[in-house]
Amino acid sequence: MRAMVTGASGFVGPYLVKELQENGISSTVLDAAIDITNFDAVKGAVDDFATRTKEAKVIFHLAALSHVGTSWNDPLAYLNVNVGGTLNLLRSVESVDRDIKIVYVSSSEVYGNQSHLDSIDEATSPRPLSPYASSKAAAETYVLQYGRAFGLNCVIARPFNHIGPNQSANFLVSAVAKRICEARLKGEDEILVGNLGATRDFLDVRDVVRAYRLIAVGETSFDTYNISSGIGKRIDEVVQMLIEIDGGMVKTKTDPSLMRPVEVMRIVGDSARIRSELGFEPSYTLETTLREVISYWREDLGFS
Repeated sequence: MRAMVTGASGFVGPYLVKELQENGISSTVLDAAIDITNFDAVKGAVDDFATRTKEAKVIFHLAALSHVGTSWNDPLAYLNVNVGGTLNLLRSVESVDRDIKIVYVSSSEVYGNQSHLDSIDEATSPRPLSPYASSKAAAETYVLQYGRAFGLNCVIARPFNHIGPNQSANFLVSAVAKRICEARLKGEDEILVGNLGATRDFLDVRDVVRAYRLIAVGETSFDTYNISSGIGKRIDEVVQMLIEIDGGMVKTKTDPSLMRPVEVMRIVGDSARIRSELGFEPSYTLETTLREVISYWREDLGFS
């Protein structure tokens, strides 16, 4: 099997490429200079990928704008990139080689606020609450439409909150870890935080990309898989774990500017399907991942 990865320069992409290489799957990355909203450019890249080998082929579509909070500032950009870019990929595969498998990376954000449920399985109806979530849900619809209309081999992956070293400080866990490390460096005893009352399902990014690989190589077609730990953690618990890992020297202060206009208060995934059908099991504990995130920021900021 040979793979192409879109969005390979983001947080998840390098981890996925490494996971594929370590398991004997050669990969091509979509040139970061290619505009995913330009159909001709995308089609040219897919055509080039398709002609390189006679092996079975898969495209992991990671390319997207992915920050929930920022999506409120420019919802049209999220629509153009996340929906338009996905459509361009689907149209390209349809016209070049319909046997290419597509693993579309969506998001648990499509589920919205399902706080009445202990956990969410794939049959739960989406209720997107942000422009980002709406764009991912809309893209899912097109993936299914093109799959039905043209017989494309499409699979939807819905990862829940994934974290790990090298994640942008635009995302919660990495942002808090960076603030904690900066406070230590500056001798401060307080960090700013947003809403700490929500509950999330955290998974190490290395477990997430392993799930993507299992989906690609498995006998999957026209399926949807949650990728989650199945364990809900309140944000305040996670923040406290980070503080204790660092040494327990800072306190938190709520900053209204860090609050989202609409907040999903609880989202925990049921991943029974991918576990039973593809043998997926998380390998990293939350504490292990948080320790590595703190270590990453200590090194990045220049102290141990």
